[in-house]
Amino acid sequence: MAYIPEKLTFNLEGFDEFEQQLLEMARDFRGDNIARKTLVPAAKVAMQTVYDSAVSRAPVGDKPRDEYNPFHMRDTMRLDARIPNEKDRQSEYVNRTDAAIAVVSVKKSAVSLAQEFGTSKISGKPFLRISLQQNAASVLDTLKSELAGRIPDYAAKLNRRKK
Repeated sequence: MAYIPEKLTFNLEGFDEFEQQLLEMARDFRGDNIARKTLVPAAKVAMQTVYDSAVSRAPVGDKPRDEYNPFHMRDTMRLDARIPNEKDRQSEYVNRTDAAIAVVSVKKSAVSLAQEFGTSKISGKPFLRISLQQNAASVLDTLKSELAGRIPDYAAKLNRRKK
């Protein structure tokens, strides 16, 4: 039987000051540029631990790489951060109000899906979800730290431009 994943939800508190800083910057500048320069790189740095964990957990086939089997699943792993596009917003995990997302993914294939979720014949051996679950606290701590440095720095840069 295939494993049905739980939806991970994080409730973040204490972002009032952060939101106020973003709103102040957005009054004079484009909000998408602010997100691109602060939120997106911070999210990518924060998710690096999840990526590293997933790469180390990803299955490696017992067949050596050759012309018929040129890569292992971990060779297709990606870490990406971006402002959500319309396709992203179709996902149940992306809200209309999300300013930035970070994604750790593997090339979508029958093998990767079977590995992560299982099939009717084999149980799954998740490596992506486990990596996120085990590193969630670290991701949030790193995100907080990154934003604490990036937002004031970017606000100062914008203020210098205004003068």
